[in-house]
Amino acid sequence: MFGNRKTASFISLAIMIFIVIGFVYLYIKVNSIPEIVIRQTGDFADYTEEQMYISMPISKGWLDSGYHANQYDATLYNNTLNNLEDWTVTISLPNNSSISDSWNISYDENPDGTVTIYNTPDQGYNDSIAPSDSITFGFILFSNSDDEITDFLLTAYPEAKMTDYPLFYGLLALILFLIIFVSINIAVAIKDHQYKIRAEHDQKIIIQSMKTFTNFIDAKDQYTRGHSIRVAFYTKKLAEKMGFDDEELYNIYYIALLHDVGKINIPDAILNKPGALTKEEMDVIKTHTTNGALILKDFTSIPDIIEGAKYHHERYDGTGYPDGIKGESIPLVARVICVADAFDAMNSDRCYRKAFSKEKIISELEEGSGKQFDPDIVNVMLELIKRDAFKNMNSELNNN
Repeated sequence: MFGNRKTASFISLAIMIFIVIGFVYLYIKVNSIPEIVIRQTGDFADYTEEQMYISMPISKGWLDSGYHANQYDATLYNNTLNNLEDWTVTISLPNNSSISDSWNISYDENPDGTVTIYNTPDQGYNDSIAPSDSITFGFILFSNSDDEITDFLLTAYPEAKMTDYPLFYGLLALILFLIIFVSINIAVAIKDHQYKIRAEHDQKIIIQSMKTFTNFIDAKDQYTRGHSIRVAFYTKKLAEKMGFDDEELYNIYYIALLHDVGKINIPDAILNKPGALTKEEMDVIKTHTTNGALILKDFTSIPDIIEGAKYHHERYDGTGYPDGIKGESIPLVARVICVADAFDAMNSDRCYRKAFSKEKIISELEEGSGKQFDPDIVNVMLELIKRDAFKNMNSELNNN
């Protein structure tokens, strides 16, 4: 999913970081909301866009023993997204006024002639004001004038919760998405791992089958047993150093394993002849390249396998066989196998000679560079030889 495991991990990490930042932001937001303080004078309608405002009209009035008695019925509105806790309303009373009765509130008369009205949740009075909601309270004011209260100081402490903000639910949705995303990628990773194990098992079967077949071919020549497996090993090492990708490495390894498949049609008497071959016998030997191409003509699942079998004895200067092509007209896989094939021939004991020394092999490869061999590939082979890249060949072959 989303390309590969590295990309999925990056996306998951980015989402987790965003979620953490989001919750940190909400935490700071919730714990840093300032106190609301609003001075309201005159008509309450002018304040309906404020965070909080109050309407306190006189609902009825009468005269009592020469005093004006007015009943105020107040409504305190909350326009915020939060509950308003610990709210107060401070009002300035007319001279020689006093509150004689009240409901749904508590109040304190202050020395400066003001009265502070506040909520008293412990007594069940107006615990808090919910968002977009209001509360009501009232009182009766006795005064020697008929002046109406129009001056208010409103204060409140917003009570914020993360759930008050839409971002909170967006983050929850993102967490759900992350869980699903990670679960899917874990499932895909498990399936990929199982597929990889199966593919490696199948590949091992294929390689073992090919090695069995190449052992059968090499067994026809008592002097070159194990030759195809060694050439395949050298070829893969060369290709790896040349920057082939994984799929190309597997392909060229398979091609090199079967490069001498055409020898199956060569008579044993010629293959195992201890002395020098006649021209006619040499011509028969040379047919193993074209025979190999014919045998592999229907083997289309591995690209260039026919070219590897047919052209691995072509020479860079054009004097090779079967077609005498030269330079980069020779397929790359064949040029790589040509160097690996020659190296194994020089590095192995034959009936008529011992294996060449390391110095002799290097000298022969340098001499054949640009003549028998692609000079670029020779340079790669010389580098591998000089740093003993093949010294663990037997153990590496046993592990495959």
